[in-house]
Amino acid sequence: MLDTDSHQAAGLAAMAAEQAPRIVALASHGDRRSELPLLWQLCAAWTALGYPVVVLDAHVRESEAQPGLQQLLMDSDELSHLGQGPEDWPIVPAALGLTALGTPQASPPPAASAERARQLAELFHDYELILLYAPAHELARSLQGSGLSPLLPVSASDAALLTAYHALKQLLNMGKLRPTIVAVMDDSNLATRVSGHSISRNLQDCARDFLACEVPALTVCPDQAEETQRLALRTLEHALQPPRWAPPPATGRATRAARSL
Repeated sequence: MLDTDSHQAAGLAAMAAEQAPRIVALASHGDRRSELPLLWQLCAAWTALGYPVVVLDAHVRESEAQPGLQQLLMDSDELSHLGQGPEDWPIVPAALGLTALGTPQASPPPAASAERARQLAELFHDYELILLYAPAHELARSLQGSGLSPLLPVSASDAALLTAYHALKQLLNMGKLRPTIVAVMDDSNLATRVSGHSISRNLQDCARDFLACEVPALTVCPDQAEETQRLALRTLEHALQPPRWAPPPATGRATRAARSL
């Protein structure tokens, strides 16, 4: 299995230089116990595979002291104060910018979503992956009908199961987006995995019985590197490719701003 993953990784890496930045997403619903460990480990896996990734964090509001996506969308020159992220990938505040990006347009939702994806690709053209970490309703509003397949992480708590189902409804009904449910477990022992499978199966059953949709689901333990790498590769294969993309001049401000994080 690991040999197959290695060949798959090599093939994907060879394609990366010829492609526009791709967009992946992690839909949040207040379950930080599952969301943050999965986000960090996925970014680490992509970075290890040679994919420069930028994280747009829609949980952090932009400000004059902490500029981010909102300023980039306005073509602002005041981007020198973007802070240093804690890891090897930049984290860009994006709460206000994503809200602005999702403003309703006259064009049909899929066309509007395609244009938003193209804008993001142009802003962050020196990165091969753009990870949107945003509440499910924001992803549903901003990228409705785009074909994006967000990851929907969920931990073992009862509260997380309820909020994950609410997020699932938003993605499917409002966004016309088909997510992948990811049960995130604290450890890899058998009892924990059985619990994870039960959680993901319950959400799958709810999606099928009440939302009339079949959604994929899997269980991962972020501490298990091989599991995270498989998920990272799978997510790459299902990433959103922005249409009609052309690389802007090499002096683009967004890349400089993001790389300074």
